[in-house]
Amino acid sequence: MKRFLVLVAAGYVFAAVVARLLEASGVYECGCDADCWCKRPGLSLFRWVFPRGHKGSWTSEQKRALDL
Repeated sequence: MKRFLVLVAAGYVFAAVVARLLEASGVYECGCDADCWCKRPGLSLFRWVFPRGHKGSWTSEQKRALDL
């Protein structure tokens, strides 16, 4: 069971790296706001292996209004 979980985790990271390379080559383009979690350097690796709904429904203007 442990070997299976390690294999799944390795496959997940491999898919993330391949997707990141495809994004760098121009195949994909992220349309999220600049403050989305997927724009952070460490987390951007996993941008394309999470479901498409990671953007959230709040716009940056709405978030700024909440901060006031």
